[in-house]
Amino acid sequence: MKKPVFWIASAIVVAGLGTWLWRTVISPPPLIEVSPLSYTDYASWSVVPKETPPAVWKEGWGIDVFLVDSASELKGRSGKQLDKKEQKARLQGRMFEDGLSAIGPVYAPLYRADAKGDDLARAFLIYLRKHNQGRALVIASNTTLPDALLAEIEFEPDLEERFGGFYRLGKDPQSVTLTEGADQPAEAYCPAHLTESGDCIRNVMTVRDSGFSVLAPESDVAASATTFSEWLNANAAPMAEPLGDLEEVEIVDIRRPGDTDERREKRSNRD
Repeated sequence: MKKPVFWIASAIVVAGLGTWLWRTVISPPPLIEVSPLSYTDYASWSVVPKETPPAVWKEGWGIDVFLVDSASELKGRSGKQLDKKEQKARLQGRMFEDGLSAIGPVYAPLYRADAKGDDLARAFLIYLRKHNQGRALVIASNTTLPDALLAEIEFEPDLEERFGGFYRLGKDPQSVTLTEGADQPAEAYCPAHLTESGDCIRNVMTVRDSGFSVLAPESDVAASATTFSEWLNANAAPMAEPLGDLEEVEIVDIRRPGDTDERREKRSNRD
């Protein structure tokens, strides 16, 4: 009596295992297409400051952290899986924010797995235009940074002087490759004073805590930020407050009394 029950139960387990193996390994469903993100919307960021930090022309030098986190990569084979991925990305971002906020306000964009370069470049550009307000910044990352993002460091006017280099995060941070091509190392994007001092790339160890990565207790990121802040105050001048967009001015043709179009036409005919 017990043998038939055993075989039936075994058959059910094997069938379930086969179905799971087929759906997850042999022939998984395709990844669903994620809609393009709008980085002017705070919902497209896993971490963004709750309050707008003061502009450099108001309270002097401050340092932002632009965080590129591998956990913020959005992909999923179902809406439920994608929602779970996004929720985890936001939680992981906050765990990193706890440690990196010793440097300054943290900005961490979400991005699509199949459009990483385009999304991160747009997020970085919108951060510079909308959020940065002349403050200094560093880039923290535990994954490869796309060339399109790094190119903005070179294109953005006056950014090189207030760029404080990279914080490379990981259990073994030296194993993290920051740039896509070996011909253009991360040091190529740092200002001369950082490459000369060896502070262009700072390795920051992480450990696991309740299933999330956090900065290791011995990771003293505040000390390096203080060094950079001291250099800024001694060597870099904060930008002045922008005057705003120039209003369109109507150009008026100023003439002497009696200088009419008719007289000008007669004078032109005589000439």
